[in-house]
Amino acid sequence: MRLLCLQRSYIGILKGLVWTCLVLMLTMPAKAQELQVLSVDTSAFPEIRVQLVYKGRKKFDENDLSLSQDNKLIQFTLNESAPGAAPERGRAVFFLLEASGNTFGKSLIGMRDGMVNALDNLEPEDLINAGYFGSFEVDSTGLTLLNSEFSTSHGRIREALLSRLRAVEDTARRSDLYKNILSSLDKMYAQASLPQHRLFIVLSAARNNSQYPATSSEVIGKAKDLGIPIHSLTILMNDSAYSAGRMDLISRKTGGKYFNCKSEVEITNAITDILNLPVPESMKDAFYEVRFTVTDPLQLRTAKVDLKFKGSRQIIILNAPNSEEFIPDDYKKYLWISVGIFGLIVVMMLMINLFSKRKSRVQASTEEEADLPMPGEIQATVLRTGGSTSPRVQSAVVSGERNTQEPIRSTTPKPPVPSGPVLLVSQNGRTQSYPLEKEETVVGRHDTNDIIIKEITITGRHAVVRKIKEGIELEDLGSTNGTFVNGERIRKKLIQSGDRIRLGTIELTLKL
Repeated sequence: MRLLCLQRSYIGILKGLVWTCLVLMLTMPAKAQELQVLSVDTSAFPEIRVQLVYKGRKKFDENDLSLSQDNKLIQFTLNESAPGAAPERGRAVFFLLEASGNTFGKSLIGMRDGMVNALDNLEPEDLINAGYFGSFEVDSTGLTLLNSEFSTSHGRIREALLSRLRAVEDTARRSDLYKNILSSLDKMYAQASLPQHRLFIVLSAARNNSQYPATSSEVIGKAKDLGIPIHSLTILMNDSAYSAGRMDLISRKTGGKYFNCKSEVEITNAITDILNLPVPESMKDAFYEVRFTVTDPLQLRTAKVDLKFKGSRQIIILNAPNSEEFIPDDYKKYLWISVGIFGLIVVMMLMINLFSKRKSRVQASTEEEADLPMPGEIQATVLRTGGSTSPRVQSAVVSGERNTQEPIRSTTPKPPVPSGPVLLVSQNGRTQSYPLEKEETVVGRHDTNDIIIKEITITGRHAVVRKIKEGIELEDLGSTNGTFVNGERIRKKLIQSGDRIRLGTIELTLKL
């Protein structure tokens, strides 16, 4: 008896543990998937394109991804839609140094040595380049790069700084600061293969006494359009030399940091702080495009694909365009005959209804006119009663004829039909057309654009469509996620009717 009681107690404890585990499993929050499907393109079925976003913090491994159909693996190709979006891809760091008469001597050496000391804080995968400007060369206003391309060879940049960065005394002390900031930003943007996480650091005397027509507002606008914050270090020769100018404002407006340094140690510490800044939230996700081909042995124009990544599973149902046409060709002619007969019946019924209404209106008008007295009778009636007639009767008296009313015709103008080129924008399953009536049509997320697309992957001023002599031209305005035409990333290109255009994750089509 005692043994039976023990067995029952053990069974009760075991049941309690099982129920506790079930409750914990049901109440625990579900883990967010690291890989999510953004969009699926089946326009070229059975060839499929799927846009993915990776939200993991570890390096994306292609071997963790698998696609299968009917338990058979599918071969696929994987491309990163936004190059360098993942944080593990490193950063692109550009240093711009002023070597004019304003920094001649001790200030320039301090800038150079402070920067060299801070290079030890770079990660091995970080790409780096540097440029300088000043009055010691023939072209005193131009930008000189230490290296033609960004490189992970940090030692080569360090040696070039120590050997080449020198300045001579210049009494004019001309400084083309804004001009060279704009040139450096353009060079960073021109290299599309750079990581999205880009650091732009300016070491200068913060003085812009240039003959080049550039303003601080232009610098701020360019940096915002390209999504590159400007971090600036001001190095003053003494406390009373001059103020920091507008570099403090430029850094704050573009999301960068500003430092006022007086020694080599302060320069090293400031650059170290910039290099240790966290990765922006907008750059922690990586976008990928997966291409593969499904099988369709029964010609159903549909397929089901299992996407697996690190134990998680997503099922994608793929339907080809016009895949709902399941009627065999042999029966299509009967269908069209039936539709024609039905349409003819509907037209006949509408015509009969129209004639019936018109006949009723004519009969009613005839009966009303029959009730009207003749002109002589009207006059006699007025004389007998000494009163006035109604407006309807007065009209009959003046004209001497029967009063008839004509139906009022609608004069509402029809909306004009666009006759020029049209840009079709597809978003959330809906397509909206925008006529290209202006010479330049700007597309972006801000409300000041001609075509406004509220989408996180669209830059404030993303791209512009121009009508030029050669045709229609599309130009990227330094967007974060790029502009693609038929799958190719472009900076500026003539587009044709039917070209498939993609801004971020939004699909556009040109129709002439």
